Amino acid sequence: MKYGTYQTVQKQLILRFLKQNQNRYVSANDILEYLMNHQEKVGLTTIYRFLNVLEEEKMLRTETIKNTRYFQYMKDDCKNHFHLKCEKCGKVEHFTCEEMKDLCQHIGKDHGFKINPQIAIGGVCKKCQKKIKEDQQ
Repeated sequence: MKYGTYQTVQKQLILRFLKQNQNRYVSANDILEYLMNHQEKVGLTTIYRFLNVLEEEKMLRTETIKNTRYFQYMKDDCKNHFHLKCEKCGKVEHFTCEEMKDLCQHIGKDHGFKINPQIAIGGVCKKCQKKIKEDQQ
């Protein structure tokens, strides 16, 4: 893992923030706020440049929602299984299931399409489903 050509305090803080928030997606503005809270002066351009390096190194999962890019740090062991992402609260859960493996093999063999396990499957978690149900009553 090279993280670009050299390490700076800002890069170390960005990486720390991403690792501390690896169970959710964060925006560049979230990172900027974190850096400002740590008295680090850095611009969004610098943040995006480093995020692009991490993405190229396959250390980030990205998602675009309403024209805003969100990023999630991926540990090495996260690259070979699926994730479930709640579209209400943003929580991301690890998802390992033999049936998913079978489905991916079927899609690859019978439909000639390889599924990318780094993509999160969107939906609504149990906690948010319960809250929605309570709000409707």
